[in-house]
Amino acid sequence: MPSESTATGHDSLPKVPTHLLTKKCRTSVRELQGLPESESAPGQCLFPTLPLELLAEILIQTNSPRDILSVARTSKFLCSTLVCNPAADFIWRTVRKNCLPHALPDPTPNFSEAAYVAFVYDGGSCDVCKRDTKEFYASFATRIRLCRNTRCKKDIRKYLIDVTTIFKGHARDEIWIPYVESSHCFDLSPDKEWPENPTVLMRKSEWERFRADYAAFSALSPPPSDGLRKACTDQIAKFPKVMELAVALQKWKRIYVTMHYTVKTKNETWAKALAAQEGWNEHDLLNSQFYGSLARHNNYLLEEVTLRDFLPIRPLVEAQLLKMQIHRQNQENEASYRQRRNDVEQYYNRLRSTGTIVPSLHEFRKLSVMTTMQGSVTGSRPNSSGLAKDMKNSALVAELVAADLKTWMASAREKLSELLGFPKWRSASKTKLHPLDRITARFKCQGCGKVAKRYEKERCLDFAGVCAHECPIDDKKNKKPVDWNVDRFAKDEKASHAVARLLTLVGITDEDANAHDTVKMLGARIQCLSCNHAFIIMDFPTLIGHSHRHDNMQMAILPKGEGPECVFEAGLSAKIMNMGPKSQKLRSEMNYQCRHCVPASGSVDAGIDGEGRVSTGESIAEDSHTESRTADQKRRQRNKKSKLRSMDFNALRSHLKELHGIEMVGDEDFFTQTPAK
Repeated sequence: MPSESTATGHDSLPKVPTHLLTKKCRTSVRELQGLPESESAPGQCLFPTLPLELLAEILIQTNSPRDILSVARTSKFLCSTLVCNPAADFIWRTVRKNCLPHALPDPTPNFSEAAYVAFVYDGGSCDVCKRDTKEFYASFATRIRLCRNTRCKKDIRKYLIDVTTIFKGHARDEIWIPYVESSHCFDLSPDKEWPENPTVLMRKSEWERFRADYAAFSALSPPPSDGLRKACTDQIAKFPKVMELAVALQKWKRIYVTMHYTVKTKNETWAKALAAQEGWNEHDLLNSQFYGSLARHNNYLLEEVTLRDFLPIRPLVEAQLLKMQIHRQNQENEASYRQRRNDVEQYYNRLRSTGTIVPSLHEFRKLSVMTTMQGSVTGSRPNSSGLAKDMKNSALVAELVAADLKTWMASAREKLSELLGFPKWRSASKTKLHPLDRITARFKCQGCGKVAKRYEKERCLDFAGVCAHECPIDDKKNKKPVDWNVDRFAKDEKASHAVARLLTLVGITDEDANAHDTVKMLGARIQCLSCNHAFIIMDFPTLIGHSHRHDNMQMAILPKGEGPECVFEAGLSAKIMNMGPKSQKLRSEMNYQCRHCVPASGSVDAGIDGEGRVSTGESIAEDSHTESRTADQKRRQRNKKSKLRSMDFNALRSHLKELHGIEMVGDEDFFTQTPAK
C-alpha cells in the first residue's frame, strides 16, 4: 500500500506542521451536540426545497392566482420555478379555473399564464392623477387604469377621442388597435359592449400613431406595399380575439366587485356582532392590527371571516384592544390637562390685566391652589369647561389665590427690602410707601441681566417686574423654564441714585405716594449734565435707562419753555425698531440726526463752521471723574471730524456705536428732521 506522500506526489516537499498555518475552526454548540446541519441555521427557509409536486399541491389549494403570483415574486428561485418553467403552467391553469367569483377567461396566445395573472390582478398608476392604485383596469382593451377618485373618472374623457363618425360603422373591419369596450367602463350609465357598441373611443396618443398607418393602408394611390398590407390584415384578424377577452374580463370584474362588496359587508356585520358579544368597541376591532389584517385578507380572497379564523388571534386582538383603550384614555387625559393649563393661564392674564402683582406664569402654576386646580395628566380629571367658569366667578378661588400670593411674596418682600437697606421695615403711618413700592426701588437680575419688553426703556425692574421676571432659556434642547429665586436679584445702584437725585431737585421724597406722578409731569425737561458734550434732554422713564451710562449721573431740570430746538419724542426708538412693515419703512428713511453731534449750546446750526464741520461747545458742568472727562475729550475730538448729516436709522445706530460708544439707542440719542409718521 503506497504512503500518503507517494499518493499525492509530494515526496520531495518537507513536512510542515499544519497547526502553525491553519486557523482553528470555531465549533458551535449545535455541532458539539451532534445536531443536523439544517437545524444549525434557524433562519433558513425550507419552502423552496420542496419538490414541484408538493409545491403544486400547496399552491393549488389557495384558489387564488394572485397568491401564486405573490409567492413567485418572493425569490429568484421561486420565480424561475413558477414563471420561467413551462412544467409549472398547470398550477396557474388549475388555480385560474377554480378562482373566485368564477373561472377567469382563457388568455389570448400572446400571454403566458403568469403574465396573464399579472395583467389582471396587478395595480399601477392612475392615467389621470398618476397616483398608484390597486384597482383593476377600467378598460382592459386599452389598458386604462383609474383610481377611486370620481374626478378621475370624469376627466378621463379628456384623454380619449371619439372616432365613430370617421369609420362610418366599419370600425370592426378596419381598425387593428383596441379601443374602449364600452363607455360603461368609466361610469354607471347603461351601454352596450363590443361588438354591439358602435362607439369607438381611443386614446388620443394611440390615435395619432394609428392615423398615419391607417392612411397608408387605405390609400388608393399609391397603393400600400404587400408587407404593410399583410401586417395590417393580420392585426385586423387578431383584433376580435383581443376585444372578446377584454369584454369577458369586464364581465368577470363586475361580478368580482359585486361579490367583494357582499363579502366585505358580511365580514363587517360579523365583526360588529362579535364586538357586541364581547363588549368591545366595534371601531377599535375593525381598525386593530391583527383583526384588520385578517378581515382585509379575507375580503381580498372573497372569503367570509369565521370563528375558526378568529380564535387563533383572539389573545393578540384583545391585548391590542386594551392597548388602544389605554391610548385613547391617555389622549383624553392629556387634552383635559392641556385645557386646565389654558384655563389657569387665562386666569393669570386676567389678574395681570387688573394690576395685581403676580409671579411669572411658571411660578404661578406652583401655587397650592393652582396645583390643585390644574391637577396632572394621570390624576383626576375635573370638568375642563367648568374649571374656567369656576375660576372666573368663584369668590372662594379668588380668596385662596390671594392668600397664596401673599404667602409667596412675603419672603420676597423681606429679602428685597434688605437689599434696599430696610430690613424688617415696619411703619405705623398709612401715607408712607413701603420701600418696595417707592420709585427708587430698582433691581436687576444677576443671572441673565435682561428685562421684559415693558422695561426695555428703563433697563431695570421694579418690584412687580422682579416678581414677574423669567430668565430666558438659552438651551434649545432643554426648554424647561428657570426656577425663580429672589437671590438672583440685586439693587440697581445707578438707577436708584439717579431717581433719588431727581427727587431732591424736585423737592420731595420717595416716601411720598404722589412722587411718581410728580416726576412724570416734568415731561422732557430733564437734562443730563454728565453728557457735557451735547444738550441731552429726556423724560423720567428715559432717565432711568440713561442713568446706566454714567457712574454718578448729574442732572438738571429745565424751566418750562426752555430746551433745544430739536424736540424730544418719547417712544420713538421703540416705534422705529418694531418688527412691522411700517417700522421697516421708517428705518429706511434719511430723516435722523445724532443729538450727540449737536453742541451743548442747543442750536443745531451754532456749532457748524463754514466747512460744514461741527465745533465743540463749552462744558456745562465739570465731571468729577478724570477718566470720564478724558473719554469725553476723545469723543469731542472725533465729533470734530464728523459732519452733522441726516442718515437712515441703521446708519445712525452704527454712528452712535462707533463714535459715541452707545450700543442701545434711546429716544434721547437722536431726533428727526420731519416728524415720523
